[in-house]
Amino acid sequence: MKVDGTMWGLAFLWGAFLGLLYFGGLWLTVKTALDKRRPGRWLAISAIVRLATVLSGFWIVLRMDPAAFFFTLAGFFLVRIALTRILGPESKGPHHATHP
Repeated sequence: MKVDGTMWGLAFLWGAFLGLLYFGGLWLTVKTALDKRRPGRWLAISAIVRLATVLSGFWIVLRMDPAAFFFTLAGFFLVRIALTRILGPESKGPHHATHP
């Protein structure tokens, strides 16, 4: 089995790109949904387009190198974590949510 660090690095970057498309698109969709005439349709179309794009991107990597798929997933979820911290609520901690 040949270890190809370059391929895995590119797979990680590809996953990060897919993560930016998916989670960045989700953020934009939710942010602009209420301004749309039919927000439900906007959310549904966005979900379909985002899922189709990301699943196609994952499929490409999986067909090329199954081991690289895991690096793609790592990049994808790392972007999710980063965007959650960057774009998340201002106040974080146990007192952020209002509980009785």
